Amino acid sequence: MICGNFTTTDHGFSGEIRFFGKREQVVLLPIEGQDNEKAPHFRIVAADDERIEFGAAWRKTSKEKRDYISFKLNPVVAQPVYLRLFESETVAGEYELLAS
Repeated sequence: MICGNFTTTDHGFSGEIRFFGKREQVVLLPIEGQDNEKAPHFRIVAADDERIEFGAAWRKTSKEKRDYISFKLNPVVAQPVYLRLFESETVAGEYELLAS
């Protein structure tokens, strides 16, 4: 299930998350200077207010050697929501957010 669409920006990614009947415009902001390899690579924040944080994201590679970004959204229900952002196979420079 596609839960959103993103494009690259000068500093990360920008797009929309569609989940539970809501639409949120968000950006992925890189986190610089991380020494811990398990630390997130991006903060997921509201596009119009970086103080509103929705979660974190990590760069990963699938078993099929396909790069993607793994999202962990802060709980809007009882448990965190996990999603994956893959580059579109049909449109260059666009990304699709998929439910895990």
